[in-house]
Amino acid sequence: MTAWGFRKGTGMDLKGLPQTVQNFIEETIQNRENGKFPDNETCQKVMEYAADTGSQKLAGLGLYYLAEYYWQNDQYENTLQCLTESIGYLKNEQMYELLARTYNMMGAVSDRKNNRMVALSSYYNCLQYAEKYHFYYIQGMAESNIAYTLVRMRLRQEAIQHYRTAIDFYSKSEKTYQLNYNRINCMIECGCCHMYLGEMEEALQLWNEIEKILREAPESYYSKITLEMYRIPCELLKGHEEEALKLASDLLEQLSDRDVFEEIMDELVILAGILAILPDGKYLEELIRIIDEKNIEVYYNIFLDLYPFKVQSILRKGDMGEYVKYTRQYLETYEKFRQENHRALVGVMELQDRLRNVTLDRENMQASNRVLENLAMHDELTGLANRTYLHEYLTGCFEHAYAEEKLLGVELMDIDFFKEYNDHYGHLMGDRCLKAIAGVLQKIQIPGQVFCARYGGDEFMIVYTGMTVEQIRRISEDILREVRMLKIPHECSRCSKYVSISQGVFARIPMENNREWDFTSRADELLYKAKNCGRDGICLSTEKSSDKCIEIK
Repeated sequence: MTAWGFRKGTGMDLKGLPQTVQNFIEETIQNRENGKFPDNETCQKVMEYAADTGSQKLAGLGLYYLAEYYWQNDQYENTLQCLTESIGYLKNEQMYELLARTYNMMGAVSDRKNNRMVALSSYYNCLQYAEKYHFYYIQGMAESNIAYTLVRMRLRQEAIQHYRTAIDFYSKSEKTYQLNYNRINCMIECGCCHMYLGEMEEALQLWNEIEKILREAPESYYSKITLEMYRIPCELLKGHEEEALKLASDLLEQLSDRDVFEEIMDELVILAGILAILPDGKYLEELIRIIDEKNIEVYYNIFLDLYPFKVQSILRKGDMGEYVKYTRQYLETYEKFRQENHRALVGVMELQDRLRNVTLDRENMQASNRVLENLAMHDELTGLANRTYLHEYLTGCFEHAYAEEKLLGVELMDIDFFKEYNDHYGHLMGDRCLKAIAGVLQKIQIPGQVFCARYGGDEFMIVYTGMTVEQIRRISEDILREVRMLKIPHECSRCSKYVSISQGVFARIPMENNREWDFTSRADELLYKAKNCGRDGICLSTEKSSDKCIEIK
């Protein structure tokens, strides 16, 4: 459960601002203290006023709250875009509290997208500002979010340390609704980690502390369903078996509600482990049945942790066919998890120690920050620039091209029938295919002229600067040929017996009414035209020409 919090005040002087803007800021602060998020329409109005007046403070503030709106509505790409744009404004205006919260939310978005290295990097950036300016509540959020991410990386012992630190920081902070909520849930999650590791005395000790707090705190300060889950083993430890079984039965009944199920989804592994220790195995089987019935995709590390409980249920039924099928799925998922996380985990933990070491000299600190920045800006699988880095780079290129009246080219490409490739060959082979395509792009990169990034899934983007249309065309053709030369078999392709790509390329001098997204959306249109022309080809357009599909032999 990602930690959030809000403190009153923005460090802004509201005098001279339109009443609408003043009302927005004041209402937003009040609403956020009560767990409510701003609406899109008002955020846009604030952004318009920021643009009209040139107020960087207001722009940074508006972008942050717009990001919160997008986050609340599960629009993660828009969230990340707003947060990335806000950082420059917040740094320039020294709005460090909001800047720390920005990095915290960037971490939450990255974690939600299963990019845990970027998530950890963002949380550590958040910690740097929070520690320097003594924002205890933000330190608590960052520490608990780091712990939450480590739990999902199956590093529960390390997570406990961060949970304990977070609890200490929350204790130092003012007691608001949201922070009390975070504190209680942080203690619950820490206790669940102790349970998972078999440290039942430590878990029970935390439970006793929670009970003491709850006698003074309102019910809304904690997640009731998670609390009930935690109570089950605690009642067993106290010798109250009947009460534990009743709690388990009531909790499972509540999970029939989809909203309740989604609330506890991140704790499914803990719940399975808790139900597994009950005298009657029917409770675990009922949970597995509910999980299967909901058919809700969970994070693949949760899938891995649920495996022994799922197998326990399958074998009890004697269904060997289902056992073989599920085990094969487990092995494939495990390999993907191992490749993406194992190497990175060791490095992150080592880097964490270095960053938190007060004796670290300035030179080493700068080197560590460069490492973290590189991790935050590059895709883990392919090594190419990620979408965050791409956005920053493209914005800079656009502004330069507009100011200098120079040509800017944007290419969007993807792999033909990649879904079919994944379905036929498996996700491990799919990852290898993506890496091979990325290898082609890495070779053609030219600093300051050709920049390549992974746009998402099987999509890649190339930004061309300081080049002619003919040069751009030749390079895009070279990419197409190099991919063909890889000769990666693709039995399910309907345009080639090997893996192929389709490319949409748009190049022109930016006009006054243009923005960088005009180029990306146009490249996307051209990509689809290339697909309509039969795929395994290029569709190119300039300001002086109509869309043209280029046939490459």
